[in-house]
Amino acid sequence: MNVEVVLVASEAYPFAKSGGLGDVVGALFKYLPRFGFQVKLFLPGYARMLQDFPFARQRTLEFPFGETMARAEFLEYKVSDSQSLFAVACERFFERERMYGYPDDLERFIFFSRAVFEYLVRWQEEVFLLHCHDWQSALLCAYLERYWPQYRPRATKVLFTIHNLAYQGIGRGELFRLVNLPSHFFTHEYLEFYGNLNLMKAGLLFSHVITTVSPTYAREICSPEFGEGLDGLLRALSHRKKIVGIVNGIDTEIFHPGLDPFLEEHYGRENLEGKRKNKLRFLEKHFGLRAETTLPVIAFISRFVEQKGIRLFLERPEEFFSLPAYWFFLGMGEAFYERALKDLEQYYPRLRVMVMFDEGLAHLAYAASDFLVLPSLFEPCGISQMIAMCYGALPIVRGVGGLRDTVVDYPFNPRLSTGFQFGEFSASELLRTIRRALHVYFEDQDLFRTMVANAMASDFSWEQAIKRYVEVYRE
Repeated sequence: MNVEVVLVASEAYPFAKSGGLGDVVGALFKYLPRFGFQVKLFLPGYARMLQDFPFARQRTLEFPFGETMARAEFLEYKVSDSQSLFAVACERFFERERMYGYPDDLERFIFFSRAVFEYLVRWQEEVFLLHCHDWQSALLCAYLERYWPQYRPRATKVLFTIHNLAYQGIGRGELFRLVNLPSHFFTHEYLEFYGNLNLMKAGLLFSHVITTVSPTYAREICSPEFGEGLDGLLRALSHRKKIVGIVNGIDTEIFHPGLDPFLEEHYGRENLEGKRKNKLRFLEKHFGLRAETTLPVIAFISRFVEQKGIRLFLERPEEFFSLPAYWFFLGMGEAFYERALKDLEQYYPRLRVMVMFDEGLAHLAYAASDFLVLPSLFEPCGISQMIAMCYGALPIVRGVGGLRDTVVDYPFNPRLSTGFQFGEFSASELLRTIRRALHVYFEDQDLFRTMVANAMASDFSWEQAIKRYVEVYRE
């Protein structure tokens, strides 16, 4: 019996993306047909997405939304014979400049989850498996549990994926009136959370399987340190259902130093001359003609936010940016960190801070760098470290979440390593680990080249990650 996979999320590459969530959902949509699945993907009908892709109007429906009636229009883009993308369009909620960051975000995604449920319960014909992602679609799991009629074939399985437990869809308790679930659902056993409404709890409670984006993160979220107030619930749930960690992949058709259209010089594991030339051009452009080409480049390519450990650099800038290395920061984020890093440029000539996100520049920075630093406070999976390894830049990371699962650091046999890890979240531990990495770079080039070769040989392709999702689907 063929089972159709129904994916529901707030973003998916290349249609709409703001972060790693979009990468995962986009990859599932792209690769699942290669394993024999028919796939439907439901996304909010963002204005830009509707402009950029050839959607056709399919049908419209109305449904109760709080004390009023709401109207949703469904548009379809038939990507292939086995892939259909459905946009849930609503001028009031989704015709905006940004995907997120509005005061009514909870209201917007309560509407989205309810609209998708109404579509499925009326028109889903094929036997299906439902896979919801993060808090924006979590309510759909509760609607299937509470309102799916007995005369319709139920979903064979409901999966819920946590991409980042720090974002749970928490809002004022009065918003529960929009959810249209019985009143007892607003208790601490269900969706209530310290007097507020917590949408993510719907996905945790009413799914059959919970997945996260790395095995270590699956364990960490059951602890008080990383559980974001839900660790007790997650520990209890772990005795009743599986909590499975699956490391994200990267699209090796896009991130490939031998094929990358953003690079002037291509290269591979067996011939790194192109990497050396990319580094020379990069240093000349960003640090001037007199740049010391024998010094390593250390890159930070990520969001400038607390989670990514950016404040560690600000605690002891003199010690970090006086090291014998060039530092290159590329990203955007919290205004405080953007300004603080940019202000430091005037004091440290080997520091460059680019407050932007430029895809081409990011690819060049990966190719030109010798190290990538990512000292995250927590990290469900992380993508930057995997891309860096593909491009021959060794990661220097804090050993949490997906960073611990993807970066190999064997102090007892460094020749097996692909990067450097540290444990304690502190500037001193990060400094100590960077100095260890620089020691290898300056004092043991043979070991450095071996680690680079190991890193570039690592397989982080989506084909490997999708196989694990397929196993969970079929269990």
